[in-house]
Amino acid sequence: MAAGDGLTPRQQERIEQVVESARKENGLDVSVLVGDLELDDLSQFRAASERLHAALGSRTRSAVLLVVAPGQRRVEIVTGPEVRRRVPDRVSALAVLAMTSAFRGGDLAGGIVDAVRQIADSAGRRGPLALDAPTSTEVARSPH
Repeated sequence: MAAGDGLTPRQQERIEQVVESARKENGLDVSVLVGDLELDDLSQFRAASERLHAALGSRTRSAVLLVVAPGQRRVEIVTGPEVRRRVPDRVSALAVLAMTSAFRGGDLAGGIVDAVRQIADSAGRRGPLALDAPTSTEVARSPH
């Protein structure tokens, strides 16, 4: 476990399972990054999250990225335009609210799992949004 990310192997497995479920059942390309971002100023958090989303390359249009920085007490959900057709911004805002409520109660993994489920439920059961959606599941951890 990377220092400061707050996830045990079991918690990481729970997140990976819900992400994989969203991919299979709802066709969503979901990625989760847990760890503090290297920033000069926390006001840059949204822009940094958007850059991470853009770094997904060809997946960007149909991807959902959850960035959770426990030490910085920040969370962002960035969605591509194809996702926003099925998952309105208000759903993402509610997912952020669910995460922060769970985090206040000390449940980092549970908050992430609940947010992914909310987003997947909103998207409905459909096939993949893009043909190049990844086949493996991984919870990324920031090296910082």
